[in-house]
Amino acid sequence: MVFSNFQILQGIFGAIWVLIAIIVGLRIIYKAIQLNRNELIAVGLTYIFISSAWWGVVIQFISYGFFSTQIPDPFYLLIANIFIPLSLVCWIYAFTEIITPFQKKNILIITIIYAAVWELALLILLVIKIEWVGTINPANILDSSHGSVMRIFVLVGVIIFAITGIYFSIKSMRLEEQEIKWKGKFLLLGWISFTLGALLDALIKTHNPFSLIITRIILISSAIEYYLGFFLPTKLKDLLIK
Repeated sequence: MVFSNFQILQGIFGAIWVLIAIIVGLRIIYKAIQLNRNELIAVGLTYIFISSAWWGVVIQFISYGFFSTQIPDPFYLLIANIFIPLSLVCWIYAFTEIITPFQKKNILIITIIYAAVWELALLILLVIKIEWVGTINPANILDSSHGSVMRIFVLVGVIIFAITGIYFSIKSMRLEEQEIKWKGKFLLLGWISFTLGALLDALIKTHNPFSLIITRIILISSAIEYYLGFFLPTKLKDLLIK
C-alpha cells in the first residue's frame, strides 16, 4: 500500500501539530526552570503529554512512509493512550498549586488514583480485549478510534481538562493586573481551541482535506494560545495593554 495524497496531508499536518505542541511544552519548561517554578514545569509537560494522542499517527506515517513498516496495532494504541493520564496528573498538580493549594493534596490523590486505574485498564485491555482500547482503520492505517472503555476514560479526562482550564482562565481574567488578564484570555482561547479541535478530530469519523486542515489549524492555534497564556512576550504585552 502506498500513501494517498490525503494520507500524506494527514501525516504532515499531524507531524506539524505534534512538533509545535512539543516545542511549546519545552519552551514553557525551559522558562519554568529559569524561574524555578515547578508548577510551570508541570504545565509544559501537560501539553507535551496531551499531544501524545497524535503520536501514533506521526510514528505510523514515518515508519510506513519511509521504511515500509507498519507498526503493530497494540504499539500504536499504547503510544496514543499511555501518556494522556500523565498529562492529567501534571495539569491538576499545576492547577492546584496555583489556584487551590490548600486542597492540593486531596485533589491530587484522587487524580493519581484515577490516572492509575486508567493506565492499568489500558495495559490489561491491550492484552485481553484490544478492541475496548481502540481500533486501527484497515482502509487507512493513520486513522484510529477509541474503544468503548477508553472512550469513557478519555471523555472524563477531557471534561476535567476543560472545566479546570476554563476556571483557571476566568480566575486570571478577574485579577486587576492587565498582563494577567490578557494571559487569562489567551489561556481561555487555548483550552477552547484544544477542546474543539480534539472533539472534531474524534467525532469526524472520515476526514476530508478541508476538515482535516481546519481541525489541525485549530489544534496548532491552541498550542500558541496556551503558550501566550503563561508567557506573554514583552512586545505583544505592550501592544495589547496600550
